[in-house]
Amino acid sequence: MQKSTKIMGAAGIVVLVLGLLWVTSMGSRYAVDVTESGSFKVDLPFEELRKIMVRSNACKEIINADPGSKLISQKWDNTDFHLGKIDFLHPHWQVNAEGQLKVEFTDEYIGTTVAELTQTVTIVPEKIESLIKLNQPQGRLLGYSVTTEMFSKDGKSEVKQTLQLKIETPAPWFARWYARSRVKSSAKRIVASMEKHILAAVKKHEGEFAK
Repeated sequence: MQKSTKIMGAAGIVVLVLGLLWVTSMGSRYAVDVTESGSFKVDLPFEELRKIMVRSNACKEIINADPGSKLISQKWDNTDFHLGKIDFLHPHWQVNAEGQLKVEFTDEYIGTTVAELTQTVTIVPEKIESLIKLNQPQGRLLGYSVTTEMFSKDGKSEVKQTLQLKIETPAPWFARWYARSRVKSSAKRIVASMEKHILAAVKKHEGEFAK
């Protein structure tokens, strides 16, 4: 009898704990905010890398690099900005441009959503700086920005990228570690995919814009 009472008591405690976990998880929302950075070298003089980036469709290829993103449209606000018509012969030239992007994102937490982003670009003889940033939260996609720097170093080129990603997840408090690890994994994959496609664009267009 005492044994049965103990078993029933233990079972009751288990049920109570499970019930509390269920109640506390109802309607739970957890915003995961992660930052992932990466850098790599390109075995080309920066002038050639710069021409590849501005005269080819490499930027579109990079945005489409990750399976979870697809560039739908791109429009530059500055109508005088033409990537293929920069006067590289002027010793102090500089290009400043701002464009609007529409990108389709697919993720296990946000599903499939189309978001609008703004891209600002500054190009000078020895450096390219680009920032792509989400205009406003779109569903569970709360934040997205990619900063890219390309510059000359020791006669070759170096690229640095930083991705900031913020996603709202339905994870209850006891599963937040898992949600964070999944979003962190997605951020790492995106940065690695962009690196892979920049190097692929270099290989594809190397020598094409040498003159």
